[in-house]
Formats: sequence, structure tokens, C-alpha cells
Amino acid sequence: MRIPCAFAILLANLLFSVSVASQQPLQRNPQAVAILQQSVAAMGGVVPSDSVATGTVVLVAGSKTEKGTIRILTRSLNQTAERIVTPEGQRAVIYSHDRAKEIEGNAAKRLHLEFVVTSQSPCFPLVVLASALNHPDTAFEYLGQETLGDVAVHHLRFWNTFSSEPELQHLAEFSVEHIWVDAVSGLPRKISYDRRAADGAEPRIPVELVFSDYRNVGGVLYPFRIEKSLNGTPWATILI
Repeated sequence: MRIPCAFAILLANLLFSVSVASQQPLQRNPQAVAILQQSVAAMGGVVPSDSVATGTVVLVAGSKTEKGTIRILTRSLNQTAERIVTPEGQRAVIYSHDRAKEIEGNAAKRLHLEFVVTSQSPCFPLVVLASALNHPDTAFEYLGQETLGDVAVHHLRFWNTFSSEPELQHLAEFSVEHIWVDAVSGLPRKISYDRRAADGAEPRIPVELVFSDYRNVGGVLYPFRIEKSLNGTPWATILI
């Protein structure tokens, strides 16, 4: 009976650890929450039930440059899609209700959970922030005031703690996003995060988006210029 007893003790300890982890207080820094709420208000306050943005995109990969079109769609707070079409083909990432798939040409594959947590399109910051603020498991941290170029910004960090889903709490570290909010206008200026397929020695792919040229469309402010970098190298310039 020693082996079953030892297993029972190990299982009990594991369940206790999960229970304790799920009971940890959710970190929601009041200053960070207030700044993000003000940012949502500055962008219009109300998330449209759906949105469609189209534009041009220039992709740079080493010495290769592609030009094409982009279509960015959102529905409510939890569905987004980005589709890029160039003369060499199409690519897309579709995110819906905590599931995501990637399309390359005619091939589609479902993304595993470590990638899913950063698959929501960040191109429409209003949806990103409203989604985070409305999710009960999101934690917020204020990291201080900085300067981005010649603009004073607030630097914040937020992530999904998966507090209500203990079996998925290992994904929390994959969901961390940083945001820099203009201290005067309240508009998001930059969002960054890392993409990783797994923990441990799995390499990180830093992703950074810089927003500018916000314009009012139906009472909502949308960035009409988005510059995206991968691993510290400029990759895409999007003009809506």
C-alpha cells in the first residue's frame, strides 16, 4: 500500500498547490486601471459591435520587400482577424473565443494555446484595452512614466492570470503585454509582447507595434499608421 499512499499524498499536495494558486489575490494596480480606462474613453469609450479596416501594407524580410493589402476585422471583444494579400499569396490570423488559427496560402493550422494568448489582433487598441479591462482574470501593473521619442507616456503591463481556470495558469506568462499610453492625449502609442511556442529554452519572438495618425471614424479613434517590428527589426508598415 506504500505506493498508492505516496501517490495519494502527492496528488493531495498538487491539488492544494493549485487551489492556493487560484486563491492568490488578483493584482490590479488602481493607477494602471484608471489610465487604461481614460485611454478607452479617449478612443471613443464604446467598442463597436464590429469593425472593418482596410489599407496597404509593406512587408520587409531581409533584402526582400513585398507590397500588398491588409484587412483587419473585429467583432465585439473576443473576435479579430488580420488578412494580408500580396502578389506572392495570402496569410491570415483568425482569433475567436480563445481559439486561433493561422492561414498561409491554402493551408490552415490551429495554433496551440501558448500562441493563442497573443493571437488577438493588436491593431485596434480600443478593442485590446476594453477586452483586458472587461476580463475578470486580467492583472494590471503600472511601471512608471517614460519618454517615447519626444512624447511623455505611461508604461503599463497587463496579463491574463487565468485565476478562474487553474488548469491553464501556466499560460499566464505567455499572455504578458506592455503598453505605452500618451500622458496628454491618453492614446496608446506602443504595444509590445513576446510570442513563444513553449516555456523553458524555447526562443522568444518580441513583437512591437507603434501607433500614430489617429483619426475619428464614427466617433471612434483608429490609428491610420501602424508600424510592426519582429525581433527588433521593422517588418510591416500599415496605412489604413
